Amino acid sequence: MTARRTIAYWVLFAVLVGYYWIIEHRPAPPSEIRQAREKVLDVFSDDVVALTLRREGNEIRCERRDKRWQIVKPADAKVPADLVSALIENLTDKQEAEEISANPKPEDLQTFGLSDASPEIEVEVSGGKTMKIKLGARNPPQTAIYAQTNTKPRILLVGVNVQYYADLLYEAGAKPAAKT
Repeated sequence: MTARRTIAYWVLFAVLVGYYWIIEHRPAPPSEIRQAREKVLDVFSDDVVALTLRREGNEIRCERRDKRWQIVKPADAKVPADLVSALIENLTDKQEAEEISANPKPEDLQTFGLSDASPEIEVEVSGGKTMKIKLGARNPPQTAIYAQTNTKPRILLVGVNVQYYADLLYEAGAKPAAKT
């Protein structure tokens, strides 16, 4: 092999490596599914000062006092503080939601199980701002639930953990505390 041929191969190699780095080696654009993901509530869990769960005409209210969650209403109920924290984290920091419909029509809400009778979670953050989340029906594969916030008219698909923690909180709050 001649020196000329060797130089030609090295030049060809350099051109191909340059082409690869400039043209082919780009990070993949984010997928549409990833772009559609967002938080249910655009606040941090540490900013939440109170949580109220309304379902079937009953109300359970928890407030953060001395950095611990305490149930305020009904007064005789006992709810583990970790349960309230888990629900709040799933609505704020911990879990992402997928937007299903950006601007649903009122008749679409029934399809997703979102009505006036739907369970509702009200979240109060420091500064006095209040946000509400309606929980709807489960999606067809039963892996997530539909939800809607009062901050935007969109319909979100959130993990079933939100409903799970809300149900546990409701059940714990609905039972009177045992007398000792």
